[in-house]
Amino acid sequence: MNPIHKIINSSYDSQNVKSKILSINLRIDGLSFVIMESDIIFKAEYYEWQSKGWKYATEQFHLIFENNTVFQSEFKKSIIILKTKESTLVPSKFFVKDKEADLLKTLLGIDNFDTSSHNLKNAEAVLVSAVYPELNSLIKERFPKSELFNYSSIFIDKAVKLSIKKEILLLDVGQQSFEIVFAKFGKIISHNYFDFITVDEFMFFLLSFVKQNNINLERIQLVISGKISLESSIGKSLKKYFHSIEQMQSDSKNDKDGAFAELKNYTLIANS
Repeated sequence: MNPIHKIINSSYDSQNVKSKILSINLRIDGLSFVIMESDIIFKAEYYEWQSKGWKYATEQFHLIFENNTVFQSEFKKSIIILKTKESTLVPSKFFVKDKEADLLKTLLGIDNFDTSSHNLKNAEAVLVSAVYPELNSLIKERFPKSELFNYSSIFIDKAVKLSIKKEILLLDVGQQSFEIVFAKFGKIISHNYFDFITVDEFMFFLLSFVKQNNINLERIQLVISGKISLESSIGKSLKKYFHSIEQMQSDSKNDKDGAFAELKNYTLIANS
């Protein structure tokens, strides 16, 4: 399997990476990684495939780890950022570590999965996630000293931080799913994930979320990130309903760099 995006810094030396961080984003529909020192990307690759479940994704991860010599090197630090919608928020005062599996089974109907939990920096809540067992074993085998983060925990913290003085909807759009957070004045109000195929489905789920949370479309600021452009079909539909839309900007100068801008930013946050 070949990456669809790839960058390499002219000063990158594959034999001298012990001062660098390897950060890997694992998704049900792809994998990307960056090799960084400070805020400089020295090497990055982005892989993508059709979502066929975590079993298939884990098989692809294994092949990439086996065949790419990057993953044979020893880095200063390895960070794994797992992006999964099999997660739920729990207020910190009600969270019990030993009850994670029971919680996921009761609230999400998920059974026979491993679990992980992440305290949110900017909110009094814990994000509890299900992790496909074979994937969890693969991570522990290939990256035994790595730190595991949940993409959503960083995403939600970002929404809370952005909402300190206002109400916002933070929307992250993937190939066939999106994650959304409603926050106002530094508090999480609601968080959810939705699958979609068509633009009409996307808008139905989004507007249902808006209605359920009594969101004023004229007052709310919509902040969008991920696989979306305001000139796309989804972007044009959003502009029909939302008066204030902001697209998260990156410091990327081209589309190739843009594929890694979010992972770069999330890596810096995870390493802080």
